[in-house]
Amino acid sequence: MTPTTKLRFVERFEITERRPDGYNFGRIVHILQQWWEDKSVALSVYVQDKDGNPLPSPVLGEWRDVPIEKEQT
Repeated sequence: MTPTTKLRFVERFEITERRPDGYNFGRIVHILQQWWEDKSVALSVYVQDKDGNPLPSPVLGEWRDVPIEKEQT
């Protein structure tokens, strides 16, 4: 797997408290993700854009969370 420069933010619900009555409390957190592609697998698909120009074949990969550390002051 090879890291790329594609980045995105996703929102995830993080549970902060589970109560016995079934209610969960939490917050929405923003997670930075990076696209990792597997160049050893290429899909043999012919793809065109809206004007009919050929586009590169899509490659397989996955989005991975990027660990973020706070700077110590």
